[in-house]
Amino acid sequence: MTEQLNNPYNRTVSGDAPAWSGYPKEQKICVITEPLCNQYIKERNYYMARPYNFMLYIEQWGNVKNKIELLMAIRFGMEWDTNKLADGNLYDPAFHTQMYIRFHNYVLKQSLKEIPKIVGEFEQTAFKVRFLSVFAVDELRELRNLEPFAQGKGALKSLNDLKKTISKLNVVSATRDLSLLVQNKGPLHINRDMFKKVFNQDYNPRMVQILRDEGVYTGDPLNVERAEFESKFGR
Repeated sequence: MTEQLNNPYNRTVSGDAPAWSGYPKEQKICVITEPLCNQYIKERNYYMARPYNFMLYIEQWGNVKNKIELLMAIRFGMEWDTNKLADGNLYDPAFHTQMYIRFHNYVLKQSLKEIPKIVGEFEQTAFKVRFLSVFAVDELRELRNLEPFAQGKGALKSLNDLKKTISKLNVVSATRDLSLLVQNKGPLHINRDMFKKVFNQDYNPRMVQILRDEGVYTGDPLNVERAEFESKFGR
């Protein structure tokens, strides 16, 4: 990145950070699967959650072109209900540093599975229902009111593109996308470079050191390392 970044030791997300546009919303998540999850069936089939979303706003999600990475990120976020975490975590770049690094490891771990199994997991009804509820109907309704504006149209298209991702997933495209992640040794999009764009600062150095000592942080994906090298020494 060419712009000036804020101090990486900051423990509060700066007011000028794009992250605030992606602050995760509380969503009604289905506990069971279709067709038991709808407004006419018992309310106990739902619970209110705030899935972790890397503080990305909808257009940034739409820019994650690797479908396997995208779906892994959504599933990773579903496993972290931020409503159950300590107050203030979402305001702390050190917390987000940990989450981005843990997602890196999550991608590497999931990539060890066989492709048909990965595709099968994402095609399960339970995942589809929760996916569509996290990228919420309420958001879509709000965006429709903005259609006269270019930004609203772009966001609406991004949301629709996300929903089409599952139906387009197949073994051939999944194999290609997963191989790109393996070759890169980590996420192509939701990585340290994305973190800088979202939070206007680099990873928190103290959290990096903690995770390094624990063996959790083992380095950045190759495309991030390459970009860092090129920014220092040129192409």
